[in-house]
Amino acid sequence: MNINLSTGLLIGATVANGIAAGVALDLAIKQLPARQRIGPAPYRDYSCAADLGNGLAWYPVLAASTALTTTGAVIAGLRDRPGTTRTVALLASAASTLTHLVATARAAPTLLSLRRSDLDNATIATTLDRFARIHAVRTAAILTTLAATTWALATL
Repeated sequence: MNINLSTGLLIGATVANGIAAGVALDLAIKQLPARQRIGPAPYRDYSCAADLGNGLAWYPVLAASTALTTTGAVIAGLRDRPGTTRTVALLASAASTLTHLVATARAAPTLLSLRRSDLDNATIATTLDRFARIHAVRTAAILTTLAATTWALATL
């Protein structure tokens, strides 16, 4: 089977978004709800150790790889002059990737603000609640991108 550039990029975008979706769902389903059980300050300590530790390298690499491969797949795919269905899938991929990046641009500073050591429990809880709402949007955008890239692949 001979895979052209646009197909290869679309496969890469689907894989990258699949990984990002898994990471986002893990945070949304397992990690963030734990803050209700352990309390805001202990969760903040965990988040600072994990998300603001190794996560400071991992999350930007993951976001950049999904954004770059998806953008590349959209551009290359549209240059192939696809039919209407594939065009819609590619444009949906682009729009949801943009939504993901905008949400991430809001989520990152929100989470980074937890590094301050002078925060009380109420402020930490409010900040974590805001982060969870932004993360819900980001998760929906990532899942939409994954669905759209999978849809685009299915039209090949």
